[in-house]
Amino acid sequence: MKQRNYSLDVVRLAMALIVVVCHVNFAVEGDFLIHQFVARFSPRIAVSFFFAMSGYYYIKSIDKPGVFKKQLKSLLSVYVAWTVVYYTASFVDNIILEGGDLGQFLVQRVVFFFTEGSYAHFWFFTAMIYAVLLSTLFYKWMGKKGISILAVLSLIFFVIGNLGSSYYDIGEHIPVLNVLYGQYSEVFFILRGILCMGLPYFMMGYFIQLVEERLFSMNIKKYLILYVVGSVLYIAEIVLIVLGVRGTERPEVFIMLYPMTFLILGLLLRNPMPKWEKIAPFCKRMSGFIYYVHPLLILIFEIVAGILNVSISSYLMYVLVIGTAWIGGLVLFKLSKKIKILKYLG
Repeated sequence: MKQRNYSLDVVRLAMALIVVVCHVNFAVEGDFLIHQFVARFSPRIAVSFFFAMSGYYYIKSIDKPGVFKKQLKSLLSVYVAWTVVYYTASFVDNIILEGGDLGQFLVQRVVFFFTEGSYAHFWFFTAMIYAVLLSTLFYKWMGKKGISILAVLSLIFFVIGNLGSSYYDIGEHIPVLNVLYGQYSEVFFILRGILCMGLPYFMMGYFIQLVEERLFSMNIKKYLILYVVGSVLYIAEIVLIVLGVRGTERPEVFIMLYPMTFLILGLLLRNPMPKWEKIAPFCKRMSGFIYYVHPLLILIFEIVAGILNVSISSYLMYVLVIGTAWIGGLVLFKLSKKIKILKYLG
């Protein structure tokens, strides 16, 4: 039996903490450029990492019996469980507190569940589910050749996503694409998450497998040099985009995010860190819970702040959210040993 990679479990917790930086709008009170760099661009590496890691393991085992059903069931069970939580919170916020239209609310939530995600950060689930479905369909249809074709298509979608996001100044001048980005922008924003972000990052797992042996046998000094060069280019691209007017409006996709995620995942895969065996399961579970629950905590703190007529800085919000999520996670993990249904929440 192959040893579990514990470094991935530990780093996934760090990535969850980075995601919260984005969603609390960290450092919004400070310098505009620093805020853009810290809170809007740099954290993008976290979600691409989650997709790539999942894609690596799923595609590696795609030919095994029952793996599709197991993966789909795992995704849907967690997604549905948290959807119930978030739709309840949204109902309280939008209908009870704000007096919104109930019919419109219900229709929107049904549509969101299958497209943008039942809550903003849950676009991850819809994109992941579609990535699993597409990769499985292409494999069933054409075998490994189908996976190769889908991987290439995903790169084309990734380029389209870039031209409609961080490189919109270029994309708006390209025939056909400019119609997609303009007249059908709402459709594009839905497809961007599923096809231009989720699928390419997920299929990155396939590309890593293609060069896995070479990646693992590469001299560590050469790999680290490659990593440093990639980091410099990654930071440089973010700075250039942040300085652009259009770039700050559509920052979801940018080029160096792809190779940088590739390098990070590759580095972790070749360093499984067996000495982290004891803390890895906790890190894995806590990372999931923090990712799932943090927008709910942000919403609750914002509602309370509104009632009390006080403001919460982004720095304090980050501390409150992480602290509350951490304590909540510890309580949930203990309770889930007795109440089995709670395991779907974390």
